[in-house]
Amino acid sequence: MVDAQSHPSLGAVPAMKSPLEVPLWPAPGLPSMSVVFPKRRGSKPAPALVVFQGGGYSTPFGSGAGSAEWAADHGMVGVRVEYGTRSSGRFYPASYADAARAVRLVKHRATEWGVDVERVGVMGFSAGGHLASLLSTQPDLYRSPDDDLASSVSAKPNLVVLAYPLISFVDQYRPGAFVGSVDNLFGRGGVSEVERRQFSNELHVTSGHPPVFLWTTDDDSLVPSSHSKLFAEACRRADVPIVFKLYPHGPHGMGLALGESSDVGQWTNLLVDWLEERWGALAR
Repeated sequence: MVDAQSHPSLGAVPAMKSPLEVPLWPAPGLPSMSVVFPKRRGSKPAPALVVFQGGGYSTPFGSGAGSAEWAADHGMVGVRVEYGTRSSGRFYPASYADAARAVRLVKHRATEWGVDVERVGVMGFSAGGHLASLLSTQPDLYRSPDDDLASSVSAKPNLVVLAYPLISFVDQYRPGAFVGSVDNLFGRGGVSEVERRQFSNELHVTSGHPPVFLWTTDDDSLVPSSHSKLFAEACRRADVPIVFKLYPHGPHGMGLALGESSDVGQWTNLLVDWLEERWGALAR
């Protein structure tokens, strides 16, 4: 579902102040998103990458900082999303509603922002990767009654980028696992297995899932690499196009890893190549 009025034409791309702070919701005091526009704009609308940083659902500003700016440097509209976490006292479903609202807003304002509504991806780091893959696997899991776009604009992204993501709430789960991410998401302990399975994204991949670029390190001590392996296997079973890079070494939370001397430092270059295969040449 896409508002027909939001589909961009191939006319002149508007110049916008950057970064642009945009409230997610009409009510004051709720999360916002920061929209970063590329300095160099082609004649056609640009792709957009909606970023959810990590933070164990305790903060929305953990690893992955600078990713919206990185996207803008590579010809995309980068969008950094603030979403509900323990630090703001806003738990599920608010966190999910924030993520869905961000994608819908980007699509809805595509003409204004010079975005190609058919090229809107999500990028998630760690717990932000859980939120991104929750949105991609279950884009209609919850619709906020306060979201006036929910009936007309789909929250499903066109592709997904996941960096050392938290994927499963059952694989290697124990109370307090993954720096308390499960309890932080729900704002309470004692989350049942039925609930945890609903939020285990490897269990909800279908053939209609968008293409995926996924990476992690095999010795990640906070989020087991088995999470990424399970998600990659689920994608392959469903015939979902996926690139999965498993690096042997590297700590959790490396973010963009720019300047890293190990192989991990090349992941963003591989991502750009993959994005251009999917979306065509980027204006950079």
